[in-house]
Amino acid sequence: MKKHLLLLTTALSCGLFSYAQVSFGVKAGFSMAGMSHKYDNEFIKPNTKTVPAFHAGVIADIALSENFSLQPGLFYSAKGAKMDAIIPGIADGPVKVKSTIHLSYLELPVNFLYKHELGPGKIFAGAGPYLAYGISGKIKTDYDADSFVDSDLDVKFKNQRGDSANVAYVKPFDAGANFIAGYEFKMGLVFSVNYSLGLTNTSPYEGETEKNHYLGISVGYLLHKRK
Repeated sequence: MKKHLLLLTTALSCGLFSYAQVSFGVKAGFSMAGMSHKYDNEFIKPNTKTVPAFHAGVIADIALSENFSLQPGLFYSAKGAKMDAIIPGIADGPVKVKSTIHLSYLELPVNFLYKHELGPGKIFAGAGPYLAYGISGKIKTDYDADSFVDSDLDVKFKNQRGDSANVAYVKPFDAGANFIAGYEFKMGLVFSVNYSLGLTNTSPYEGETEKNHYLGISVGYLLHKRK
């Protein structure tokens, strides 16, 4: 029974892609990356700001019907934020902290798109999930007090914080939702805008919650099509 089910699934998959029209392409763009940042300590209320970032990678556009397509991709995606906060101090009283966070991810979005003929191409909009894995990062922190030492730390991606004071820890996996809209010309040029909303806490520190988000604009080109 399991063998028959596997054969049927394989046949249906092959049938789908034999009828589907597949386009491959490249895509890159600029984004404004930010974070939602919250502490369980009610005395620490961070104020976050966006930082400029970019993304670049490859996409596949799989036409499921005349108006619908599935568009997975694989991107290098930069994320991060700037954060200001006041933390309780002992010798100096409340201390002002400024941090700049830069994180790099390999990101896999899978968007479900609706397309409609308009002028010399198609307008499109859609949404889908994304999954990302951290590959590098750096966090720079400045303290407005002599009793604290400024730091410029490399990021180590772990699900639990370690004991080293010489690195900053971030959970390796990030996941969330992606929303996209744009215009695709018949000759292959594509312009789009997307909003990425992180839904998972990427901080391994107890009492702290961090979630990524960014607003990006992109230009891409669909290289070729096959049936």
